[in-house]
Amino acid sequence: MSAKHYNISYLEQTGRFLKNLKEQSYQPFTAIRKGAVIDLGCGTGMDVLKLSELLGGQVKVFGIDHDPEMLAKGKAAAYDNKQVEFILSEASPIPFTDGTVQGVRAERLVQHLTAPDAVMKEIHRVLEHDHPLVLVETDWPGLSFCNAHLPIERKVIGYLTDVKINNGLAARKLTGYLEAAGFRDIRLELFPFVIRTLAEANEYLWIERILKETADNGFISQEEHDIFLGAMKDADASGYFACSIQVVVTTCVK
Repeated sequence: MSAKHYNISYLEQTGRFLKNLKEQSYQPFTAIRKGAVIDLGCGTGMDVLKLSELLGGQVKVFGIDHDPEMLAKGKAAAYDNKQVEFILSEASPIPFTDGTVQGVRAERLVQHLTAPDAVMKEIHRVLEHDHPLVLVETDWPGLSFCNAHLPIERKVIGYLTDVKINNGLAARKLTGYLEAAGFRDIRLELFPFVIRTLAEANEYLWIERILKETADNGFISQEEHDIFLGAMKDADASGYFACSIQVVVTTCVK
């Protein structure tokens, strides 16, 4: 099994890249005046802290993650902020009783889940009726590079969606998961992003690392690896490098 497709540095870098999208994903929670909001799969807690600033002192924001190193970073950043709390836990079961949570947000979590339906049911269980859930997911099958080597690109994306990422098609399946769990008023928005340098593609997508893994795992040959990497480097040097990916933001209520 290959290493997971994120670490602390990756989450911080992509967090800056997605700043405007993140801010929009907070909006469904702004009507909450008191109670509890969960950021499920919170990573280093950057969204927990932002939500606590946005929602005010009558709302407590809980960050839940299974990685103690990431939670430690979140706790250090929160310092003595009594409005936030970090909990070490898997995404299921969620350590709250039925109907006691006023909002749940999960960003780039579902793609890592091996049992997404169970997690959606858990979120539905803990949410209070008529309260919001927001899911933010990367549409990995839509990753596209502007070069002529489409067969190689398809193999790289196949490695990402079928092997590297537990649930690489998650963005395409979100509405189905939500309907099956009993959520309603489902709304979906697409946010396209264009990356114009190879350096940014490495920073936000780890693309050269992924390309190497794709070859190391036999999804492409070394020759195909070299061709695709060379095409990206040539495009970058000539000023016409471009790749695109979209992020899906889905909102709904219990």
